[in-house]
Amino acid sequence: MATCLYENEPVTIRKFKDTMYWSIDCQPVGQRLPVFSKNNEKGIGIIETLIDGYDIGKITVMKLNRKARRAIASTVKHDFESIDGGHRKRNLWDYLNNKFKVSGSFFSDLPIEEQNDFLDIELSFAIYNELDSETKGHIFRTLNKTTDVNFIEMLNSYGDTPIANFVRETVRSVSGIENEFHDLFKFNLSADEKKANYSYLSFDNNRLMQDHFLARIVHRYLVHSTELLGGSHDKELKIMYEDSDIDNKAISKIADNVYDHCEFLRKIAVYRKPRFGGKGLSQHDAKVLSYLYFYLQDTYDNFRIDDYEAFFLAYNKANQELKNQEGRFKKELVPGKSGYNVPTMYTKYIAAPWDTKKVKCATTYLIREMPDLESLIVIRDPRRNFSTVDREAKLSEQNFKCAIDGRKLNLQDAHAAHIVAHTNGGRTVYSNLAMVRAVYNKEMGSMDLNEYKASLLNKAA
Repeated sequence: MATCLYENEPVTIRKFKDTMYWSIDCQPVGQRLPVFSKNNEKGIGIIETLIDGYDIGKITVMKLNRKARRAIASTVKHDFESIDGGHRKRNLWDYLNNKFKVSGSFFSDLPIEEQNDFLDIELSFAIYNELDSETKGHIFRTLNKTTDVNFIEMLNSYGDTPIANFVRETVRSVSGIENEFHDLFKFNLSADEKKANYSYLSFDNNRLMQDHFLARIVHRYLVHSTELLGGSHDKELKIMYEDSDIDNKAISKIADNVYDHCEFLRKIAVYRKPRFGGKGLSQHDAKVLSYLYFYLQDTYDNFRIDDYEAFFLAYNKANQELKNQEGRFKKELVPGKSGYNVPTMYTKYIAAPWDTKKVKCATTYLIREMPDLESLIVIRDPRRNFSTVDREAKLSEQNFKCAIDGRKLNLQDAHAAHIVAHTNGGRTVYSNLAMVRAVYNKEMGSMDLNEYKASLLNKAA
């Protein structure tokens, strides 16, 4: 017979209130976030179940060893970490502290006798000794096989692993570490602190929807870096979360790409909000724009967007046209067996982020509706530096004179400058090369060479 790894301990609600709640970390990194329900139906249901004399299920916690407690001593000193039952513990605590009413009354409104009866109810605790992250996650997933736990909440239960930490810390503030999540996911709490109002997104992180969205983006950068446009199936996400070879070094290689991706979405949202009643990106918009951004990276590699408003307007026009069931695509059927017209295909395929063929098909139609796409971006040459052969040939062609001041210049004191600045889309080709004095090239920065020469003349005048 297997050895039991936990101890069963009955804990009265009184003991939970007076001593135990403060000793438990009720929201560790692998726990689900609070689930907001209309009028706090979930919390009320938990309390009503207790009042009616029914069991609310075993609450599972793990003892923290001294080293673990020291590691979080700068924030809150805990003796236990929650493995399962975080919602139950938090809702019970809120009820005891008069955060919501049950049957029209706060806890403090009850007669003293009823308060005492409630406080004497016993909760069932399963207490484990110290466990590693993999085992904690396994216990959580096993306990929740028959309960309403969605896929991304299962992945979040992997706890303190590099990939799980990167996703959650990019999307949200994690208790105890004071991380700075990306501004795309910025929000303000409502007056009752029960609803998050997001600044740039119109979908919230209830049930970790935003985590799931970002996990798919991370997966493309981490696993499909040579062909970003495509789908990310939940099976692939699970493999990614379970891959022990994905360490902090691997995460650091893609972190900037993921942040740039989020920043692209945030900047588009800035121009969407005033045109759509202050609403940020919908899930549909966030997915479409992500696919479009992947396409741009696959196609142009090195590019930038200077006018995000123009980019948004072009995207929005194409997107709205493709979704419009009464528009010019109304009668156009998509090739294949689906029988869908274009608007039906576009809407359904965008909503299938796990299917690469559907993602690519929908994105292709979007790109066709944006014929001026290249005019909305600045395409940079991936090669930035000129070869030694080109530099020597160009300096000889210039009779060893600086292209800016016309004075004598040798190779040792010369810099290879882009006539049209690289940052402005200038290519690293011989026809766009000029040899100039080093000091000029440094001062030019992102200016084109002729623009810089004109500024020097103005100064001299």
